[in-house]
Parts: sequence; C-alpha cells; structure tokens
Amino acid sequence: MNYTENIERLKILLTGASTDVNITTENEAEYKRLKSELNKSAKFKANEPKEFKICFTLQEFRREMQTKGGYAERRKYINEIFYPLISDENSLLDSIEEIQQNVNFGHLNLLPQDIQQKGREMSEVYLYLYCIENSLRIFIEEIMKSQTVNIPKRVQDTIDKLKKSEQESKYLPIRGNSDLFYCDFIELGKIIVGNWTVFGKHFPKQNEHWLNVMVDELYKIRCLVAHNSYVGKDERDALKVYYKSITAQLQL
Repeated sequence: MNYTENIERLKILLTGASTDVNITTENEAEYKRLKSELNKSAKFKANEPKEFKICFTLQEFRREMQTKGGYAERRKYINEIFYPLISDENSLLDSIEEIQQNVNFGHLNLLPQDIQQKGREMSEVYLYLYCIENSLRIFIEEIMKSQTVNIPKRVQDTIDKLKKSEQESKYLPIRGNSDLFYCDFIELGKIIVGNWTVFGKHFPKQNEHWLNVMVDELYKIRCLVAHNSYVGKDERDALKVYYKSITAQLQL
C-alpha cells in the first residue's frame, strides 16, 4: 500500500478501536506494521501525533481516547490529528484561494467584518461539500455502467418527489440528466450500502462502518450550510479529511 492507503487504513483502525469495534490480534499486528511503514515517511514523522508515539498497541490508544469524551468527541479528535497527515500542498485550498482572489467582495463592505470573514470561510465549506458529493455521484455512475445497481425504494421515492416538485415549479433549474443529481449524501450512501456486494470491494477492508460514519458526518455539515448556519473550525478540518479520504479511496 502507498502512503495515502496506509494513512487511511490506520485512521480506520484507530476510529474502530476508539468506538465500538472489538480489537483482534490481527488488528494489533496491522497497527504495528502500519506504524513501522509510516515511520519511513518524513511527512508522517514531522506530523506524528503524540498518541502514536506513546501508544504501542490499539488497546493503549483506546484507553487514551477514553479521556476525550464519548464516541462523537473521539471521532472528532481523530479527524483533527489526521488532517496534517493527509493534507498536502496541492489541496483544494489552492483552488479556494484562487476563487476568492477573483471574486469582488466590495459589495459586502456594509456588513460587519466578522460576517464577511465567516462568509469567506463558508464558501470553502460549500466547495468541499460540492466536490465530495459529486465525487460520490461520479463513482456510483461509473460503477453503474458495468454492473447492475438497484435503487432502494426509499431513495427512489425521494427522487420521484423531487422530480414532481421540479415539474410544478418551472422556475427551478433541472438538476441533471441522472437521477443521482436528486440524491444528497444520505441517499447516495443508501445506494452504496444497499448494493454492498457491488460497491464494498472499493472501500477499506470492505468496511461498511467507515462509509456510514463519513456520510452521517457530511450530512450534518451539509444541513448547517443549507440553513445558513456557521460551520466551525473543527467541522471544517473534518471536512478536509473526508475530502482527502474519499478522493483517495475512490481513486478520483
């Protein structure tokens, strides 16, 4: 496995060990192997969290994470310590900065400075969400070209409802030439999980838990954006980790 795959596998192991997954002897052996391989990387050694240095087993890491709070707090903490290990110089931030440089924010000068700053930060959140959601659509669409994928009934009901609403409101733009454009993170996740025999081999160790956690967290952030609520730094950092993870895992 390459660096990105090793990092992603290590993140899955640690998240599982910190929450509800039993730790096996195979898990422990893989943890030691991954640490050994990653320690050969200058990037890993430069950004290695203190927990990796003091925890020689997954059991030790689990005990360390129990001081961070409940499962949600532990996942959040793991996302934070993994972000420097996954991010690189060619991140989506380069594109965001370029976009912001070419946008005239002069007409926002009437707003308080903190509102202007938060608006710029939220533009970053939207772009990450947009790219991740469409990456999942592209992934599903590519698989559907060669294999049969069944749309779960609840997802199809949502698609039909949105199509009907679109027909009644002529001023709304057509979403796209595929039913997948009528699906958000939740529906896209249900399509993948509902066809796990087809999609499972594309995910780490065919781990359905990893996908469910990611989709759930992304949907929460998406809801904040949809209601014009502010997304804090912790959630933005987690979003960047998910972006790197999903694009690397799906090789997009």
